[in-house]
Amino acid sequence: MTDRINNPFAPRRGGPAQGAAPAARPGPPGQPAARPGPAAEGAPTRALDLPLRAMTGYEEEVVERRQGEANTAALCNEIVARCMVPPGADASAAYERVRALHIAERDVALLAIRRLSLGDEVACDVGCPACGAACTVDFRLSALPVSLGPIPAETEATLADGTRVVLRLPTAGDQEDLLDAALATESERRTFLLSRAIVRFGEREEPFDFARARALPIAVRSALEQAIEAALPDLDLSMAVACSACGHNFTSPFDVSAFFLPR
Repeated sequence: MTDRINNPFAPRRGGPAQGAAPAARPGPPGQPAARPGPAAEGAPTRALDLPLRAMTGYEEEVVERRQGEANTAALCNEIVARCMVPPGADASAAYERVRALHIAERDVALLAIRRLSLGDEVACDVGCPACGAACTVDFRLSALPVSLGPIPAETEATLADGTRVVLRLPTAGDQEDLLDAALATESERRTFLLSRAIVRFGEREEPFDFARARALPIAVRSALEQAIEAALPDLDLSMAVACSACGHNFTSPFDVSAFFLPR
């Protein structure tokens, strides 16, 4: 599996790559940027508590059958769901539960399954961006900073004109559906996610559709994206690597979807 399944709102337009500290982005001249609000009062919070088990031949067969598919999120979601029920059992209800997880929660579950299935130690080869040499990296999954506290299901943003917008955070199901949509541009993908994320816009509570999200001014879209990104958990899984061939120090992202699978 080579496709990455990153945070759907990172990297932002002109923003840093995933794993880097996000920089503040000012609004357009004469218009202050929106302020990401706290989680809506009384909004539910999330905590990861899944009955996970190690992968079996059932899951290994699924991976082999579907490893060529472009939608890696769908495969990841299915594996987590299957590992929440006895081997070979119906995982339909578990699958819906996984789709409702935040993406970071699903990724933490994948790491737990990888440790249960194949142990804590991981070895991988990372290409040096300076000289191209393959650098072998050995580490323990237990050393990764993947602890998640309660995650709000919703957050708020106050726009420059005072409009309050309630947004829900993207889920593993949103990510799966986004990849299934096969949209051609980054802007279309952002429109897709915003159309799902907006719960309330000012006094209007009816769902946003793709057309309404597309019609929002760029400054508003950017402000809402910033609010969502600020509320997402900071799951930085990048690795610090020193090239043994040329001595170059660099950072390489840790791809959760690639490492939970049996090798």
